[in-house]
Amino acid sequence: MLNGLDFTYRNTGHYEGAQFHSHPFYELYFFHGGQCTYIVGDRLWTLAPGDILLLHGMTLHCPNPSPEVPYVRSIIHFEPSVLQRQLPNDTAKLLEPFERFGNARLSLDGAERADAEKLLSDMHAVQQGGSPFAAQRTALRFAELLYAINEWFDKPQRRQLEPASERERHVQRAITFVEEHFTAAMTLKQIADALHLTKPYLSQLFKDVTGTTIFKYVYNRRINQAKLLLQLDASRPVSEVAHAAGFVHPAHFSRMFKETVGCTAEAFRARMRGIPPTGTLHE
Repeated sequence: MLNGLDFTYRNTGHYEGAQFHSHPFYELYFFHGGQCTYIVGDRLWTLAPGDILLLHGMTLHCPNPSPEVPYVRSIIHFEPSVLQRQLPNDTAKLLEPFERFGNARLSLDGAERADAEKLLSDMHAVQQGGSPFAAQRTALRFAELLYAINEWFDKPQRRQLEPASERERHVQRAITFVEEHFTAAMTLKQIADALHLTKPYLSQLFKDVTGTTIFKYVYNRRINQAKLLLQLDASRPVSEVAHAAGFVHPAHFSRMFKETVGCTAEAFRARMRGIPPTGTLHE
């Protein structure tokens, strides 16, 4: 991440399979168009053009875009330092929506969406313009977008939208159940019984709405918890981390961690401490 900010404008790339990921920096996601449901932490959102997602820190998230229509989004990854260098007195205020709401969805009206689109377009033009001050000018335009987001969130009529359909509400309840129980052993029957659904119906419904299986989601949630624990306590044995994250067998944890993160748990911990790891991460 160059100078604490990484900006991708109107990305239209599609990816095979569910792309669960998390990262130790803030993310601002703008949905330009397409059809997409998005899991963020323990929430499921069906996006509409003009939606902004604010993602805070190491939250597990995964989009499920339809391959039938163009999936267009702009994504900004950033560290607070990019704001502290430019606007040290306003950094706390600019980050307030991330801190106050954690992970949030903001649905913009027509005028707000046009303003956001213009600011993102300006950021892209400056970024591509070749100016020796491109990084500073991009950061200032990004700050202007954050000022606008603060204003939009503070509107009295603003509220968080709930899942619209019964199918989405069932999946939301399943995600909530997993969030509350992922560190314990669980079966599909337990989840289905808790939701008063049949196992085949729940299994197919979850895959249709999210693009992944319910147990791939469970395992990704456990791996993400392990990543958090590895960063929080550098002396905690990996076997204890695995158990605390919901894995019974250390060998299973080791295999799943390397398949998901791209390196061993020990290498991931070393990387987070600034020690070059022996493996490679691909988030």
